[in-house]
Amino acid sequence: MNGNPLHIDHVDFSRKFKELTGHEPYHWQSEMFRLFLSDSLPPQCCVPTGLGKTSLMHIWLLALAWQAERRPDQRHVPLRLFWVVDRRVVVDQATSEAEALVQRLENEPGLAVVRDSLRRLSVAGAQDSAVAVSTLRGEHADNRAWSRDPSRPAIVVGTVDMIGSRLLFSGYGDSRRRRPHHAGLMAQDSLIVNDEAHLTPAFARLLEQVAGFCSGARGLRVMLLSATPRENMPAAFRIEPDKENRFFQKPYRAIKHLHLVDAQNVQDKIQRLACSPSGRTAVFVRSPDEARRLAAAVNKANPGLPISLLTGMQRGKERDELLLRPAMQPFLCRDSAPSREPCWLLATSAGEVGVDLSCDRLITDLDSAEHMLQRFGRLNRFGETEGHAYVVYSPTKTLEERASPALKATIAYLKTLPDVSPATLAEHPPPPESISPPPRFSTLEPWLVDAWSATSITTLEWPARPPVEFWLRGDDEEGSPPETYVAWREDVPDLFRASPRDLEEVFECYPILARERLRQYTPVLCRQLDQARLHGAHAVVITSDGEAQARTIGEILENPVLIRYGILVLPPGTGHLDEYGMVDWTRTSEDLSRYDVSADGGRMRIRLGPAEPPPETTLSLRFELEIFGEDQDEPSARWLYYGAQPSRLRTTVQKTTLSAHQEQAARVALDLARRLGLDARTAQILEWAAKWHDAGKARPLWQLAAGNPDPTVPLAKSQRFNPRILDGFRHEFGSVLDAAASLPADFTPEECALALHLIAAHHGWARPHFTTRGFDRLSLRRSAREALEVARRFGRLQQSLGAWRLAYLEALLRCADALASEGFLELPVYA
Repeated sequence: MNGNPLHIDHVDFSRKFKELTGHEPYHWQSEMFRLFLSDSLPPQCCVPTGLGKTSLMHIWLLALAWQAERRPDQRHVPLRLFWVVDRRVVVDQATSEAEALVQRLENEPGLAVVRDSLRRLSVAGAQDSAVAVSTLRGEHADNRAWSRDPSRPAIVVGTVDMIGSRLLFSGYGDSRRRRPHHAGLMAQDSLIVNDEAHLTPAFARLLEQVAGFCSGARGLRVMLLSATPRENMPAAFRIEPDKENRFFQKPYRAIKHLHLVDAQNVQDKIQRLACSPSGRTAVFVRSPDEARRLAAAVNKANPGLPISLLTGMQRGKERDELLLRPAMQPFLCRDSAPSREPCWLLATSAGEVGVDLSCDRLITDLDSAEHMLQRFGRLNRFGETEGHAYVVYSPTKTLEERASPALKATIAYLKTLPDVSPATLAEHPPPPESISPPPRFSTLEPWLVDAWSATSITTLEWPARPPVEFWLRGDDEEGSPPETYVAWREDVPDLFRASPRDLEEVFECYPILARERLRQYTPVLCRQLDQARLHGAHAVVITSDGEAQARTIGEILENPVLIRYGILVLPPGTGHLDEYGMVDWTRTSEDLSRYDVSADGGRMRIRLGPAEPPPETTLSLRFELEIFGEDQDEPSARWLYYGAQPSRLRTTVQKTTLSAHQEQAARVALDLARRLGLDARTAQILEWAAKWHDAGKARPLWQLAAGNPDPTVPLAKSQRFNPRILDGFRHEFGSVLDAAASLPADFTPEECALALHLIAAHHGWARPHFTTRGFDRLSLRRSAREALEVARRFGRLQQSLGAWRLAYLEALLRCADALASEGFLELPVYA
């Protein structure tokens, strides 16, 4: 890349953008690239539906590549891009965009200079693709690629709940260890793009508040994306019509006729309209049950014709398969004549965002303006046909005194529109009174950040700690019910008798994936389970803290907080799971094959008798669970859990001496610090902490657990490790005891505190405490004194550095430890 990055030639950007996307940039995209390079990112960007807003990923990537040629401390384009969406219920379109971007980046010869520039940012260099892509919601589980190497550029796609909870040190399903790790990486050297921000005003407000806590050159940057900005949102970057670009004009001026249909019975009228076949028809209804009833009616009136269903209450497997079904293909086609046969898509509000689909006919009830504009965006989305929107409403109910003011204003607004093309909607935006009122916002107070960041205390141990959902969603008049995920596993009856430690191991090595889960509102789920009289059924609960517990349904109903934002794992056959991936708890099913969908090509699980040999497989055995019956001394069965082990990871197959590992970790920590532009003093602290982080492993007890026959040469890693021998002892607590006696003379008191805290916290403890089980048994009095200092040290550092900055520095040491353990890095030697 030529010359000064701030004076990049427009032609050069256009050429690289076209190689990444396949088309020339629109004018607004070129202007946004200039704003990235000049460190002038707007807090809000207004881009109408269908005009390339996800290209912000491509623009960010190119801007980062140009700035990669600078000194690390001069780079201001963030390393990580978080793309946040709401109700993303099918295979994530944004994730697909990101994956396609990375594929082109890796394979296009003309992008070699971009690829090489991005690779030079990462400590792992050529070992991985130049950009990591992860998703916290959708068809993939979190592959953790984004959180493994903090110097590697990353795109992370997730929902408000999955990203927002992690930002607030409360990641749903995260373990104690991962919560500060994720929070630190999200809030430092990151850009969070909140897509369709007008639909999630509470989260938009939260992002602004967190950014205020994380100000600075390497803090958190926020951009709100919205086609319908609210009054209280920050000043926006607005696109200008690109009159010279025919690719822009086609969707911008797409033909979308508007028909307002008054009816006394809105549901009956929608059903009559929907049952009449006409091209590609998308119908929006209020609830999943209504969508199922409408699907049955349309199928009865049009037997054999293709019908698809999309709601927020479907299981991930069925949602992910939706876009692959022949019935959905006409809705995904951009051609001028996409379908000759009538087809239907019946959706709740879950279909408003996240699916790049288009229809010829849109049928919907009346909603507030921001929802109507989202639905209009699904009509003739690509300008490939002529679209007709039918908005069915009841004049009597809409105009009565107690009706929603937003609905009254919306129907009045719609009556003024000649059509609903993006051009018309841009020229005639909805009035503020037609937008649904925002929920009551909760202010992010410092004491709340302190409470949430104390992650070594679980929610069950501190039930008075406020749940984060009120800050993510706000508190509206109708309430925001908490949610629970439900999954089915064949091993639940045996897991019900397993120890808590074994339960944790099972779900650590064989976690619940997105395709296994369906979502239910917690109060509704509890009511339906109670009505179905399932109180005695066995289950496993994975709490929002990531803790696995065996419980009966009756115990859960007595304490529903157990499953708030957690996962309820049930035996197959509990409830009736239909072909759409929706459940009816009042029924059971004899066909159990549909329930457990946990296995795939990368993992498997099998139940064997005590003498049965294991299967032939190329997968690695991750865990073996022995099953004991009542009053049995010998196991009656066992479960074997297999998974794919990345070939470059050597920690499970090679012994590593403690001295070699700590030296390697120190080199990685120093390299990370320098690549990330940290000041020289902070880099020195990280390097020193890495040299001491595992010193506690030299204790005879730990070496015994590691199976080391020669403890005079302490090991850091071994082929087999028995944690039961430790009985709770934490090696990092021992490391702090040792390191405190060897602090460098030139460290200031605060630098000493930071170095010791990084050592103490590198496995997720010391926020703020260790339990007494973690103490050094041979030095209990000293351990007790140091445990108090650990908590005080954490509190002081939180005040001086800020919660997210401290968590970020912890994450750097934790990543240095993990990367050093992989043993494949070729690191520079610094003088």
